[in-house]
Amino acid sequence: MNWRVFSLPTLVSLALAAAFLVFMAMRFDVDLPSVWDQAKGSNPLYLALAVIVHYTTFIFRGARWRLLLQNAQSDDSQVPGVLYCSQLTLLGWFANSVAWFRLGDAYRAYLYQTEQDAFFSRTIGTILSERVLDTILVVLLLLVSVPFLLNSGGRAYLTVLGIAVVLLALMALILLVVVVTRGRLVRWLPTWLAERYQRFQEGVMGSFGQVPLVTLWGLLGWLVEAQRLYLVTLFLGVDVNIAVIVVISVANSLLTLVPTPGGVGAVESGVAGLLVKLSSLSANAAAALVLVDRTITYISIIFVGAILFVSRQVRSNRRDIVGNQMAAED
Repeated sequence: MNWRVFSLPTLVSLALAAAFLVFMAMRFDVDLPSVWDQAKGSNPLYLALAVIVHYTTFIFRGARWRLLLQNAQSDDSQVPGVLYCSQLTLLGWFANSVAWFRLGDAYRAYLYQTEQDAFFSRTIGTILSERVLDTILVVLLLLVSVPFLLNSGGRAYLTVLGIAVVLLALMALILLVVVVTRGRLVRWLPTWLAERYQRFQEGVMGSFGQVPLVTLWGLLGWLVEAQRLYLVTLFLGVDVNIAVIVVISVANSLLTLVPTPGGVGAVESGVAGLLVKLSSLSANAAAALVLVDRTITYISIIFVGAILFVSRQVRSNRRDIVGNQMAAED
């Protein structure tokens, strides 16, 4: 795939992100000089740790996806290591950040297909299972936060919980359809489509093995998300309840489902509004927190993802050149 495919979307996404961050600053009347002075007076170690912690989530998510791929294997072929799966997970996030309609999951499956000679439909099945497991963990984390949040901003919290439950119900319905149609629907489909649907079923249903370890990796990924946001609060010197941090981390991910690049628009306004309702932060402080956090979780993903994408493309082109030279010599 030519690297230029993502060059224009990357620039557009950065421009869109910059425009919306300016809008956020104006909408919530953020005093940017004051925020900057506050940030300069803070310990930069907290911000550096927040960035490092954020990128460790790809290690945990990559390890989990590797397990799902192993579970779904129907032959003895080897699944690549955790680092490789983590890179593809990061590239999927990058694609989500620069493209509309959350195409990152399909892009991740495409990369795995082309680089590992795997079946696209089976790989997509493992990613669907990953989403189901994520949704279950999201609902569980929100339920654990119930005793700490119902007395403050309960309606806003219940809205987030309701969205998560609806999403879980939708995932359960999809799984039910996959189970019920297993071995039945394929008889009515054209051969080419039946084969792909059967591999998709294998990917979905086969992924659910080693559940305790898969759950552990997923939980660590979500806890790291909360840890990142906590470090951002320390960097800005604002006081936010741990339960609120967990809910905001979950809401952040749910709002990225909006089909704009990286959920731009929905995430910033939604998270800032939730922070005001669930905590004692002012609108100015909440918006400042969102601005810093989105710089880590969105803008940095575009830069780091673009660097990773280009470097992988360069290495691939070099391998092709060497391979062609060797073939010519033979």
